Amino acid sequence: MTAVAQIVRDALSILRVVDAREAPEAEDEQDGIRALNLMMRAWEADGLNLGWSDVSNPADELPIPPENEEAITYNLAKRLQSRYGVSMSVIDLDIANQGLASISAQVTSADYSRIEYPDLPTGQGQRVGNWRDGFNC
Repeated sequence: MTAVAQIVRDALSILRVVDAREAPEAEDEQDGIRALNLMMRAWEADGLNLGWSDVSNPADELPIPPENEEAITYNLAKRLQSRYGVSMSVIDLDIANQGLASISAQVTSADYSRIEYPDLPTGQGQRVGNWRDGFNC
């Protein structure tokens, strides 16, 4: 699992606020963690349920599937850009948007809820009851 500090550092390096090889200042790290928690809570409220639980320490492990780390990093950078008065490149914005769309698709495809329409009439040739009805066992 990836540490929260690495996600925040990567997001800040995408914005070119910090060098990729150096750690951000403690205040920037805490601002990044707060923005990460706010973003993930908003995503959870919008139905992008990744199982997020708030993090508070830079050494905490990121509580999400590893395949979503890139999307979260780029979208965190997207959230932080106005705080630092910088703009992301078009390519980085595209990566952020594609990542969010990918997460949305993953969550949607994992939703196995079955839709039933009990108020519609049963058509001819459709079975009512168990599929085993009519078979001699």
